[in-house]
Amino acid sequence: MTAPARHTPPTRPAAEQGKGAEPGQHQFVAAFRRFWYIIAIGAFAGLVGGWGLAQIATPVYTATSSLYFSLNFGGSANDLNQGSTYTQNQMLSFAQLAESALVLQPVVDQLNLERTPADLAGSISVSTPQNTVILELSVTDSDPAEAADIANAVAATLGKKVEEIAPKSVNGSATVSVRTIQPAVTPQDPSSPNTRLNLVAGFVIGILLGVLVVVLRELLDTRVRSAEIASRVAGVPMLAQIERLRRRQPGPILLTDPLSSAAEGYRRLRSSLEFVSVDSDRLAFVVTSSIPDEGKSLISLNLALALTEGDRRVLLVDADLRRPTLAGVTGLPGGAGLTSVLVGRASLSDVVQTWNGLDVVTSGPVPPNPSELLSSRAMADFIAEVSHDYDVVVFDSPPMTAVVDAAIVARAVDGALVVADRTRVSRSQLATTMDVLEKSGVRALGLVLNRVAPAKSSSTYYRQPAPGRESWWRRLTMRRARPSAPPLPLPLTEAEDDEAPAPTDPSVEDATNAVDDAPLDAEFEDDLAESDEDDDLELAAADAKPPRR
Repeated sequence: MTAPARHTPPTRPAAEQGKGAEPGQHQFVAAFRRFWYIIAIGAFAGLVGGWGLAQIATPVYTATSSLYFSLNFGGSANDLNQGSTYTQNQMLSFAQLAESALVLQPVVDQLNLERTPADLAGSISVSTPQNTVILELSVTDSDPAEAADIANAVAATLGKKVEEIAPKSVNGSATVSVRTIQPAVTPQDPSSPNTRLNLVAGFVIGILLGVLVVVLRELLDTRVRSAEIASRVAGVPMLAQIERLRRRQPGPILLTDPLSSAAEGYRRLRSSLEFVSVDSDRLAFVVTSSIPDEGKSLISLNLALALTEGDRRVLLVDADLRRPTLAGVTGLPGGAGLTSVLVGRASLSDVVQTWNGLDVVTSGPVPPNPSELLSSRAMADFIAEVSHDYDVVVFDSPPMTAVVDAAIVARAVDGALVVADRTRVSRSQLATTMDVLEKSGVRALGLVLNRVAPAKSSSTYYRQPAPGRESWWRRLTMRRARPSAPPLPLPLTEAEDDEAPAPTDPSVEDATNAVDDAPLDAEFEDDLAESDEDDDLELAAADAKPPRR
């Protein structure tokens, strides 16, 4: 008995599958949304750092004085114009003179400063606005009063030195006149550090560092983090995304929590497989992965359970003859299984076991030559038999990059379902798996992305939220609703009054339950009497109207 022929449609070449695997714009946007807290931490750290630097830095004060330079000769307009041009050309020389020892040494002696003229020159800055004869002299110092004194002293000394070294007139008087137009005053606020500027700079630098960390993490992290990346790398459609369980389950999620959103993911996978096998009533496929511990065995078990929810006959076969796991997960005995059938020690009916409505064939004893058994004629006959007896056959096989067992079995069935764990498998490993499947002539049915982060509101659609799970803020701010007052009793009609039971003795009732309804009854009777009078008046008015002809 030979295995049925399987149709293998052409797949995209591996070279094309690698295209688009590089990080794109959407990938970085998704990374920023996923790791927004890194950017927030960077911004907060920048704010704290900027504030800390502003607190530990020594305050520095700046005092500024302004000087005006002019010529003392010339009475005509032409002479004044030439004198102004001459003075503007000399402003750069005057600025350099302000920082020289010729001017600063007298200032040091006058103010008894404990510094040299060279040190004092480092705290002086001179600027000359363009096309003016004004010189602005600024002095920075940790003492605001001393900064103002130094600025005024330097301005006065500079004026004297300029008048001394400037060319003399015919009568021996100075040709350049220097006047102080704005003396330096004691500054009230420090010019440095600027706390606001430090905070803004720290905030911006923190955000940039956070963005840099996210970008580097995305570039250096080659794992398959999203369905978009997995589809680009694999080149096959994404059939389903399986959520990561918040806590460890004692068994398959289809049995322990069948109404959860995680269980619904396997039902979506079942529906996707129905579209894949739309041309055939029967389906046999292999479930494999790229590397170990990607959850392929658990996905095989849950998918098989989801397939049994219909009217199909489903068989789950543990074809991982190296590290079998289904026997341990289901609790079924694994002494006899697939290897027993392949070596001729048992038949199919002898090794099939029923577990929660699902037929299961365990792997049996671990053989020394798994690849030879899976590629034998006995394996082909086994596949043909189970494909004839069952509507759907699921083979749990080893990872693709470890051994070739999965490719051997997948060639004899309808194809392979590849499981990719977004937290473990890399893009190169997934691309290698798809390349091996293509070179082996195996049809890739699709991709299943495992351990996807669950949506925040996905489980509320399937179940009512658990009571008492409100946040502490909601419990603190919510007011307890006041009990509403009971409705007032309606008056009894004559027939109801006759059928009403006799009143009981008030002394028998509890005193705490007695309610005095006399005022309410009197008020109700008054309102009822007024309503009856209004009705009588309306009837009388209606009778008084003449009949319409």
